[in-house]
Amino acid sequence: MKYYELLDVPPDASEEQIKAAYRILVQLHHPDRLQQVSAAVRQYAEERLKKINAAYHALGDPQRRAAYDAAWQAARARPAAPYPDEAYEYAVPHDPAWEQSKKHTRRRAQTAAEAEAAAAYQAWAHEEAERYARARDAERTRQAERENREAEARARKAAEEQYPRARPDPSLGGVLVVHFAPGVWTTLVPVATGTFWMGSDLGDPEAGRAEQPQHQVRLSEYYLGRYPVTNAQYQAFLRATRRAPAAPVPPGHEQHPVVNVTWDDAAAFCRWLSAATSRTFRLPTEAEWEKAARGPEGQRYSWGNEWDPSRLNGEGGPGCLMPVDRFSPAGDSPYGAAALLGNAWEWCADWFDPKLYARRANRLVSDPAGPGTGQGYVVRGGAFDAPARHTRCAYRTFEYPDTARPNLGFRLAAEAT
Repeated sequence: MKYYELLDVPPDASEEQIKAAYRILVQLHHPDRLQQVSAAVRQYAEERLKKINAAYHALGDPQRRAAYDAAWQAARARPAAPYPDEAYEYAVPHDPAWEQSKKHTRRRAQTAAEAEAAAAYQAWAHEEAERYARARDAERTRQAERENREAEARARKAAEEQYPRARPDPSLGGVLVVHFAPGVWTTLVPVATGTFWMGSDLGDPEAGRAEQPQHQVRLSEYYLGRYPVTNAQYQAFLRATRRAPAAPVPPGHEQHPVVNVTWDDAAAFCRWLSAATSRTFRLPTEAEWEKAARGPEGQRYSWGNEWDPSRLNGEGGPGCLMPVDRFSPAGDSPYGAAALLGNAWEWCADWFDPKLYARRANRLVSDPAGPGTGQGYVVRGGAFDAPARHTRCAYRTFEYPDTARPNLGFRLAAEAT
């Protein structure tokens, strides 16, 4: 079928395939591509383009295409049928303007010059087609790259819209930002690699035996929650895991530290957040908690070495829980962590051993994880109802894993990478 051959498409080609083939051929025969060829080749190409336009005129419209196909089928049935396109020309009405522009006489036999021009045209068309194919493939590659970038951007946007999520934010000093739900988020502050003095020295009259001797500990970089986990954040966990809350959160207490959680509850919260964000969250080790609270110099309180009841919710305070940011930044630690002392006790990852520090005497310990077992887990920081001597950075005690108290909560830690 001559018109299909001109467009280089099969007789069962779709409308989109015909349009695409025509666009390619029109671009191939663009005058800009013919500037460097001979006049004979240029004339041949222009005549070829006229035929291509005629073919597209016949095949690009469904009604004209159907008439052309019918005329071609009828021509095949006649032994001495003319060329199919000529049968179409005489059997199918044309637009007057188009009819006027067509030639209805047979093309005369090719002369030697025409044959030479045809051969030159075929060579040029082949070279241009290859060049066009290379350009098309390059454009397709660029388009695929653009689509990949757009897909990645959509994926990032979708990830940002999913909860919970966690990502560092260089604009905020490198803190780790965690979004639990719309409008519910927190930050974890970075604690740099280095050594600090852990425990109490003989100059602290309130030091207990389990806090001595003071010794040096080296910790790798990690993140610690700027604030304890709040009621609002814990509610996001309960909803996501379909756990029944122990009690409804009183209105206005969304930013209070979550309490009445066991060690197992706190560990489950960390496992959920780790799985949901693909980042490791956990309870801080006892050493991590203390370094973040007192800094590398080992100061007695988060803000220095002198007791100041105005910097924490502890002895002499209102006698109840308060929002986690109420005493920030006045009571913040050297690393920017708030409310480490007072308000609510905080679970740590370590089992408690009162003789642990004695075994560490006179040596540097690196990234200690605590003993392998014990009666209970370490709790740190004191609470709103604790005496002043319990709200020191070095004070340590423990609670049984299944303990849930109205003054006991927890705070997150995370790996640096």
